[in-house]
Amino acid sequence: MRPALKRLVPPPLWRALKHTRSATRALWQRRFDPGFGGRLAAWRRGAAGRPDVSVVIVTFDRLRMLREGLTCLLEQSSDRLLEVIVWDNASSDGTGEYLDELASRTPRLRVVHSSVNVGLNGVAEAVKLTRGFHVINVDDDVLSFPPNWDACMAESFERVPRAGYLAANVVQNEKTNGSKPTAEHYVIRDFGDGVVVEEGPAGGWCSITSLEVLSEIGNFPRKPGEVFFLFDGDYAGRCLESGRLIGVVRDVVVYHAAGPLLNAEYGYLRLCEEKYEGSPEFASALEHTRSVAADLKPPR
Repeated sequence: MRPALKRLVPPPLWRALKHTRSATRALWQRRFDPGFGGRLAAWRRGAAGRPDVSVVIVTFDRLRMLREGLTCLLEQSSDRLLEVIVWDNASSDGTGEYLDELASRTPRLRVVHSSVNVGLNGVAEAVKLTRGFHVINVDDDVLSFPPNWDACMAESFERVPRAGYLAANVVQNEKTNGSKPTAEHYVIRDFGDGVVVEEGPAGGWCSITSLEVLSEIGNFPRKPGEVFFLFDGDYAGRCLESGRLIGVVRDVVVYHAAGPLLNAEYGYLRLCEEKYEGSPEFASALEHTRSVAADLKPPR
């Protein structure tokens, strides 16, 4: 619904319409396209002991970051990793050629070459192609992963009752906060066996869900015509509405190179600006990025 039209609808009616639309979409995706319900039933019939983790990455023109992160991801994965699906949004910087060469010698890597840049709509499209029970979406600017990170994420998810969407923790230093909100947004929950979750906001930098959750609430959102939007916030919100827990797995720590300083270091500051342009909800992020860009310009 368009923002102008939304303002004319009473909030209770708007919430009811939104809930109905989400429920209808989830039902369609569970039964027909892509049929999450049938996949779930098949897994429950005979998946014991099989690799069960699918990873999806959407990328566009950030080859240096992608190469560094994907190399580490593959090296540090466990035998639970079934596949990595990389959705390339028509990159023009050699990303496609790099991925094809890597896939030719990496059986677990699958590459999808989009003919156009569909932005973060690629997350939902890639998830439709997954074959695992657990699905982890990873940003293309996550640069490092701890050993067996995928198994640790899956084991944590399995340990948490009614888990919906759990993010890995992030390194926070003078260059980046990893996109993670501050501590007051979280409540510490200890689920035993070393699994500690900071219950609260779960961003989509490196986050796990499951076929069971996808079957219940539907896929990640699509917004045709938009490139950058809060796909993770939409999905996390639906998890909460269905009574599922979202949060951060405290002891699985990745390096998410978020923010203008690291993008500038890798040569992607302009891309960082472009993704915020044209979206009023990201006005403060755009202002901060432009401020950093101005500070980094050499004096005349």
